[in-house]
Amino acid sequence: MASAIDVGMKTEDSLPQVACQVAREVLETMFFATAEPVSCRHPEPRADWIAAAVRFEGAPCGELRVMLSRELAVAVACGFLGIDPDEVTGDEQDQVARELANMICGAMLSRLHPDSHVALDAPETIPAVFDAAGGTHQCMETPEGMLAITMVARR
Repeated sequence: MASAIDVGMKTEDSLPQVACQVAREVLETMFFATAEPVSCRHPEPRADWIAAAVRFEGAPCGELRVMLSRELAVAVACGFLGIDPDEVTGDEQDQVARELANMICGAMLSRLHPDSHVALDAPETIPAVFDAAGGTHQCMETPEGMLAITMVARR
């Protein structure tokens, strides 16, 4: 059964495939990291994860959430900010998670709905939530840690 965001897509790829492609491209280009799709495994406690969300309005509207293991958050902050791991603060981890969410969301929507007009809200730091009810969820593994992407959208 197609999810709400699948309706009207301009691609032959499924939403999880697009999430993987976009996440790989963004991580490699902007954060100097690699990632591969994996089956979901969300360890407890979730306090060790950094998470951010971007809401979007238009056709479609909804929310994209990214959750990064603490190790991955430090690694991508190092790559993006050009600093050493011992220099990365919690605020910088949050900042980079928000930027990653913004980049992945914009790229996914552009790829899935190239002719739609969608406005992105400013990304926000959120608690890590791995519930994909009503949406699509994809986990990815990097040498540094785990990334989880959830998109919930409606037309």
